[in-house]
Amino acid sequence: MIAFLRPCLVLLALAAATPALADSADRDCSKGAAEQRIPACTQLLDRPMAKSTKALVYFRRGQAFAETGDDNKAIDDFSAALDLRPKDGSSLTARADAQARLGHADAALADYASVIALDRRSSLPLVNRGFALLQFDRNQDAITDFDAAIALNARDEEAWKGRGDGHRALEEHMEAIDDYTQAIRIDKTYKNALYGRARSLIELKDYQRALEDLQKALDLDPDFDSGYFSRGYVEWQLGDTEAAVADYTKALALDTDFPAARLERGQLFASLHRYDEAMADYDETIREMPSSDQAYVSRGIAWRELGDYDNSLADLTKALSLKSGEGDTLEERSLTYLAADRYDEALADANAAIAADATVPDYFVTRAQVQEAKGDRDNAIADFSKALELDPGSKPAKGGLSRLGATP
Repeated sequence: MIAFLRPCLVLLALAAATPALADSADRDCSKGAAEQRIPACTQLLDRPMAKSTKALVYFRRGQAFAETGDDNKAIDDFSAALDLRPKDGSSLTARADAQARLGHADAALADYASVIALDRRSSLPLVNRGFALLQFDRNQDAITDFDAAIALNARDEEAWKGRGDGHRALEEHMEAIDDYTQAIRIDKTYKNALYGRARSLIELKDYQRALEDLQKALDLDPDFDSGYFSRGYVEWQLGDTEAAVADYTKALALDTDFPAARLERGQLFASLHRYDEAMADYDETIREMPSSDQAYVSRGIAWRELGDYDNSLADLTKALSLKSGEGDTLEERSLTYLAADRYDEALADANAAIAADATVPDYFVTRAQVQEAKGDRDNAIADFSKALELDPGSKPAKGGLSRLGATP
């Protein structure tokens, strides 16, 4: 369970010597709500003015469009500004950011490259491109940019944090922790670096240290919904289920459109056998995120635990239609077929799970249980033994062999 924060791309500042108009339209174009600035800037663009001034107005209106979420219009305005001032780093960066938000990787990266070429002594353009590369799952390339940024400015906390994000995405959690720690040394109030370090600590199951970092992040920002979400998970792992439910609920109160928090709260409710609440969370998660295979898997498991095998099979089959060949889901459906005494179908799913990944000991345990139920003692012993070979501490495998009178 991983939850990433969206990177906050840093815009280059406008040059101090930008021209300015002196009337109210100019003031309205540069200040106030975006919805007010757009018509004010449009009014200014109808007037004759110097190229540099007009470029500035296009830039300002582009920023306003971006703030309203209209990135296509923002890109048009940043492009108009660049037609007038081709080497305007602010407009290039702003256009790149808008392209990145729209998922236009090639266009975004081309603009970031142009900004880097304009100023090879600044770490900021490299940081901006690094975060964009993370967004496009080009994590090693992002790390390369953050390396270069750190070489230019070792006090750039954004570069350290970004490199930490890259290492975390590659599951290099010790390296990520080192980078987040460096960012925090530079800025002790860097909430997102604390959060990133906590996420890597969670992956390493160092829950107590993760809890400390999440508390610091929440002290800095009491409305940090992702902080409550992650702290809820940590509290669950530490056995404090009441606190975990409260934190998931707080995260959802801060952001009602947070399906991951709702899904995990449902899973927590199910672990506490509070199935009515679990089902309500699963139903809402599926309504919000109908393509979530995990929501269907979780609800399918809950149906099985409630003894409703038909609904369990329906949900698990739906999950497989969303993510075919998923070994864990095949195993769960095998267990439902087993509970429903449909042994041939259970065996077929257990075989398929093992074909998907023959290194997972639980898949062999499940197939062994099916073989045991079918009365196939020899194959059951072979599968329990294979599970024990893969995981010498497997209690289900040891228990199965003991039941069958075989020596582990």
